[in-house]
Amino acid sequence: MERTQPAKVIRTGTGKRVSQDDMQVTERYGNESMRILVVNDLLQGGGVEKLMYDVVMRLHEQHEVAILTDKMDADFDKIYPADVKYFYQMEQEYPKGRNRWERKLIARRRRNTEQQLKDRIRQMNFDVLLCMKESWIMWMAVTYGEYIPKRVAWVHTDYKKSYYTKEWYTAEEEIRMMQRFQHVVCVSQVIKDSIMEVIGDPGNLVVCYNPLNQSDILNKAAEPVEDIHRSQRPLFVTVGRLNLQKGYDILLEVCNLLNKEGYEYDVWIVGGGESWNKYQVQHDLEHQIFKYHLDNVYLLGYRSNPHKYVKQGDWFLSSSRYEGFSYVSQEAAIIGKPLVLTDCAGVKELLGTEENGIIMENSFAGIYYGMKEALNHPEEGARFVERMSAHEPTYYWEDRFAAIESLFMEKTHEY
Repeated sequence: MERTQPAKVIRTGTGKRVSQDDMQVTERYGNESMRILVVNDLLQGGGVEKLMYDVVMRLHEQHEVAILTDKMDADFDKIYPADVKYFYQMEQEYPKGRNRWERKLIARRRRNTEQQLKDRIRQMNFDVLLCMKESWIMWMAVTYGEYIPKRVAWVHTDYKKSYYTKEWYTAEEEIRMMQRFQHVVCVSQVIKDSIMEVIGDPGNLVVCYNPLNQSDILNKAAEPVEDIHRSQRPLFVTVGRLNLQKGYDILLEVCNLLNKEGYEYDVWIVGGGESWNKYQVQHDLEHQIFKYHLDNVYLLGYRSNPHKYVKQGDWFLSSSRYEGFSYVSQEAAIIGKPLVLTDCAGVKELLGTEENGIIMENSFAGIYYGMKEALNHPEEGARFVERMSAHEPTYYWEDRFAAIESLFMEKTHEY
């Protein structure tokens, strides 16, 4: 199938990147091509944004793909190819206004800008809407994509552990919102069960595991690490944003106790702060490290390629309070690292049985005994990896993507 050259792009005042030729959409790449709008609050972040990247990079070769985020991300052109279009609601947070008249003027300006964006998106005649996250992002997606015929949304949160969407919806309202999509994808069976138990059954829930590009992960894991050198001590590596969910505050308390007991090991924490609370959690963790003299714990910050750091470790560690189905834990399994994981959604689906890794109770004591087991029995790591390789499914990429594509393509697929 011959593709047309992507049109030159420009920025416009309505907060989007579109083609220059009279703002016309480029011709489709063939009869099988579709126009797909992908919606999320962020462009960069954690597992959700990694899933979005993989989905877009998979689809853009055959389809016309555009991304819509809440706020503009200046790094878009560094991350995505030129043929992927970019829309955003605003370049930065709107000011609150010093008085009632200023607030009215700001609100009117925002409504006008959003209406222009809605009109532009409607003119582009999209075929498929992919909403990458639950909560208010679903509302944002259907607000801009209410005329798009095929709509699919994702849920990544265990509602029994973190029912945070109640800040935006009652249970009945959230069910009605989910029903505005043909399919709502749960990234693990535990998540599907939690939704049905907490808010009810919208009737369109399906389980599709996140696709993982094994060759890409292994290639990135093979890159050298030059900014830090590991010692000869056992090394735990953990990857995730610096927020309460990841349980790093508990992890540091555990490290303090293990250090007092004389254990020798290192911990690398790979990840940066949240965009809306970028430095507070990091400051709190740095204070804990200073308070307990944790010279063996390293906050490495955000890294564009965390896989090469995971490769350096003896164990991959997750201390999360809750997860949907941890992306980085699955990636660590592909890299060939033994897993030490708190008991969150998807962990038992990933490991199969406790014979394939260490599953920790989600508590201080659980993390303490899990890390202690890894340190006391380092030989178990190789056995876990061997058992995991036998259990590990071989359909991470093609079959999982086929399951997702079947939700908005005409072909059928058992998922």
